[in-house]
Amino acid sequence: MNPTLTLSVRLTLIVVAAFLHGCNSFHPGERLYSDALPPPTQGPLVDATQAALGDRRQDNQSGFYLLHDGLSAFIARVSLIETARASLDLQYYIFSNDTTGQIIISRLLEAADRGVRVRVLVDDLGTRVDNPLVATLHDHPNIQIRLFNPVKARGGPLRLMEMAVTFGRTNHRMHNKLMLADSLVMIAGGRNLGDEYFSNTHLDFQDVDVLTTGPVVQAGMQSFDDYWNSEASLPVDRVLDAEDSDMSLAQTREALRAFLVEQRDSEFVDALRGSSLARKLVAGEVPLEWGTAILYADPPGKALSHTDTPRDTFLVEDLKRMLDSTEERLQISSAYFVPGKRGVALFRDKEAAGVDISILTNSLSTTDVAIVHSGYSRYRKPLLESGVDLWELRAEAGQRQRMRWFQGESRASLHAKTFVIDHDRSFIGSVNLDGRSLIQNTEVGLLIESEALNQQLSQLFDRWVAADSAWQLSLNEEQKLQWQATDNGDAVIRENDPETSRWQRFRVWLLSWVPIESQI
Repeated sequence: MNPTLTLSVRLTLIVVAAFLHGCNSFHPGERLYSDALPPPTQGPLVDATQAALGDRRQDNQSGFYLLHDGLSAFIARVSLIETARASLDLQYYIFSNDTTGQIIISRLLEAADRGVRVRVLVDDLGTRVDNPLVATLHDHPNIQIRLFNPVKARGGPLRLMEMAVTFGRTNHRMHNKLMLADSLVMIAGGRNLGDEYFSNTHLDFQDVDVLTTGPVVQAGMQSFDDYWNSEASLPVDRVLDAEDSDMSLAQTREALRAFLVEQRDSEFVDALRGSSLARKLVAGEVPLEWGTAILYADPPGKALSHTDTPRDTFLVEDLKRMLDSTEERLQISSAYFVPGKRGVALFRDKEAAGVDISILTNSLSTTDVAIVHSGYSRYRKPLLESGVDLWELRAEAGQRQRMRWFQGESRASLHAKTFVIDHDRSFIGSVNLDGRSLIQNTEVGLLIESEALNQQLSQLFDRWVAADSAWQLSLNEEQKLQWQATDNGDAVIRENDPETSRWQRFRVWLLSWVPIESQI
C-alpha cells in the first residue's frame, strides 16, 4: 500500500472523527438574554388597540380576526411591521427569500432603521440560512436573528453527515408560527413566510391565521421569549460571518429598494395596493370577534432533551383534552393527518357518544409529502367504519402531476390546522394531527372561546368540503373506498384516488410499508 495514501486516509479519518465528535453535543455558549419589550406609550397600534378593546380588558376579553386568504394574511403582517414603534418578534419554521420574503425583510430593515427592535427566530432546517447576508442584517444594532436547533455545517455533505450523526437532536424541529407587534397585536396560525402561503404562486394554499389583540398576547410574548432564550436558539453570527457577505448593510438597503421598484407593477403588489385591510388595521376598524383564549405551546426543551422533557408538558396532551371535551361536533382541518390506532379509537368513541366528527385533509393529488399520505391512507377505512365523515381536498382540473418520492406539488393544497369544537370553541395553530407534529416537533396554537369565531371557522370548513372543492369518501356495497364529488352539478364517483396515476398510487402503497409512522 502507498505510504502517502495511507497517511492521507488516516488524516482524513482523524478529521472526520473529530468533526463527528464535535457534532455530538450542542454548545449554545454565551448569549444575550432578552425579554419582550413593553408596549409603547403612543403610536398607531396603541391607538388602534385602545379603541378596539375599550373596557373589555377587565373581562379578560381578546379580539380576533380570521385571516383565511393569503393576500389578507400578507397585508396584515406588512401593516403591523410598518406601524410598529417599539418591537417586532417573528418566529417561523420557514422564512423564504422570495418576493414576499424580501418585501418583509425590507420592511423589517426600515423598522429597525427607525428604532424598532426586531427579533427573528427561525428553524435551521425549515429555513436554510447559509447566506452571509443574514449575518450582515444581524449586525444592525436593532436586529437580532437566531437559529433554532442548528447544525454547524451550512451545506454540502458535511451538513448531511452532521445531521445524520446528531439525528437524536436534529430530528426535532421548531414548527411554531408567531408574530408580535409592539406587544399589542399577535398573528398565530398555519402560515410560514413565503410566496406560496400568500397567494403569490400557482399554488392555492388553503390556510388560516388569526390576528388577535388583548390579554392573550401576553402569553404569546412569553412563549416567544421562552424559545428565544432557550439553549436551542443560537445567534446567527455563531454560524455565519458578516465579513463573508458580498454586500454591506447600506448596499443591502439599496438592493432591497431596487427590488421593490421592480415589483411595483406586478399583479401581487397591485393587489396589495387595492386592499383596504391595511387602512382598517391602523384605524382600528377591523371587525373583531370577542372572546377568551388560551395559548398552548410545546416547551422548547422538547427539541434538545426530548426524552427528558415530561410528556405531560407536550401540546399533544392539551389537544387530547380538547378532543375529549367535545360533546356535539368536531370539524378538523389538518394538512397532514395520520391518526394512528389511538386516534381512530378516540374518534370511534366520540362518534359512539353522539359527537358528529368531520375531517378534511389532503388527497393524494394535493399533498406535498407523499409519505405522509401513505401513513394516512391505511386509516381511511377504519375511520369511515367508525362513522367519521372524511373529505380530501380536490386538485384543480388539468394540473400537471409532479409528485416525487417524498415531495410533490399541486395547484391546490391544504395547509390549515384548525378544530371547530362544538359551537363555542375553535383551535387555530401550527400543529398537524400526525406523529411529526405531535411527537417530534414543537408547535403552538390558540384555543379560542367565541361563538362568533366558531361560526366563521365552521362556515369556512363547509366551503372547503363543498362537492366542487373536496372529495367525500365512503364505503361502497363491497366495503371498498370510493370518492364522490360534483363537476358542473353532475355527480362524479371514483373507485381509486382521484386525479392520480397507477404509478403514483403504487409508490404510495410502497411507502406505506416503511415503518416510520412516528416520523411523518
